[in-house]
Amino acid sequence: MKSFKIFLESESKQENQTHELNHHTKGKYTLHKSGDYHHAKNKYGEVTHTFYKMDPEHVIGRLSHEHDIHHNDSLKKKVDESFLYEMSSSSVNIHRGGFNESMFAYHANDQKWINDEHKKAAFHHKEQLDKYDPLEARRQNDRASAQHQSFVEHAKLNGYSKIKAVHLTAKPGDIEKHTGIKATQQENPSDVVVHFHNKPKIAEHGYLGASLKSSSAKKIGFHNGGAGSIGKSLNIDLESEVKKHQSDFIKKKKLPTVTSQAASKVAGVKETSTYRNNPAYKEALSHASMINTKVRDKLHNHYSTMKSNDLKEHMLKTYVKASTSHALPYVKTHGTGGHEKEASAHTEDPSDNETYHALKDAKRVHVEKSAGSLISVHADGKRMFGIQVKHNNGPLTPIKILAQP
Repeated sequence: MKSFKIFLESESKQENQTHELNHHTKGKYTLHKSGDYHHAKNKYGEVTHTFYKMDPEHVIGRLSHEHDIHHNDSLKKKVDESFLYEMSSSSVNIHRGGFNESMFAYHANDQKWINDEHKKAAFHHKEQLDKYDPLEARRQNDRASAQHQSFVEHAKLNGYSKIKAVHLTAKPGDIEKHTGIKATQQENPSDVVVHFHNKPKIAEHGYLGASLKSSSAKKIGFHNGGAGSIGKSLNIDLESEVKKHQSDFIKKKKLPTVTSQAASKVAGVKETSTYRNNPAYKEALSHASMINTKVRDKLHNHYSTMKSNDLKEHMLKTYVKASTSHALPYVKTHGTGGHEKEASAHTEDPSDNETYHALKDAKRVHVEKSAGSLISVHADGKRMFGIQVKHNNGPLTPIKILAQP
């Protein structure tokens, strides 16, 4: 097997066009095969998607179902049903994501730990995953390896080569700490930033970020952030009212004063028939729903006062995450499979999506309230995506704001 460095420096294998595809608004795409990779190119010849170790039918299925880029003979091609299962436990997801990020960085760093902190974090996440399923860490590592291959190939086709350094950047402030480039998590969701020796001529530097997703879900939300960070970006306070309502509920129900302990108390004992299925929890759930709606209303009211162009830029930078400035460009890399099924990965340019183009070209952007705690975002009268306000993991937990298709 070729070493990683030799792989980077080797000449590309001959590329063959295999299929012509079409998007109903963005036009013609072509699919090309080169070794273990498939590349989708838009009508300008730009590489917009890179797939690693996926058979052509699955690639076409993913492009069709996830991006509305269709092949005439397979508009209804199904993605393998085994990709639709995913664990729902919030704590397991945290360790799954953390281990996946750690191992992606490990593979990108020539299969070496960046430092002791990196190694300790990876081993901690693995230890926690092993308690859930001894094979889960292997699945995540397999995915991370495939994601790394997809990311590097996509980067190479866009003018980046020879990795100089790898940085973990999932925590607030990490991007500026490692690169000197100011970028908030709302503007840039990169979990790992890779510094390349060689860069495209138009790029100001050799940094390229990777926003990582490891799941078996066909479609995934594209934003999951805290109410505090969203409120700060808008200069409004979304958290104080939440804390007040939660505090009042805790006092009224004489629950433990520490919020996390109060949340555990109303949920009940895990692995029992009454866990999250008891009168106290149902009452707390109703209270949480009320809070979600109040935060939604406050957010909606603020959005409704914004000028259309300001609202557009906010939606692009905060939710779609495709800022036109791209102070630090990034791609999204989604890994699936692993262990029982060969891992595969898909890397895409976040700017090459229908939502981005529609919002960017829109003459008017506005928001509307939807059922429950939802806000729908519209561009020239057409719904683009939804914003949901919800508690992160049940009543009396922090508020999250999610953007979903």
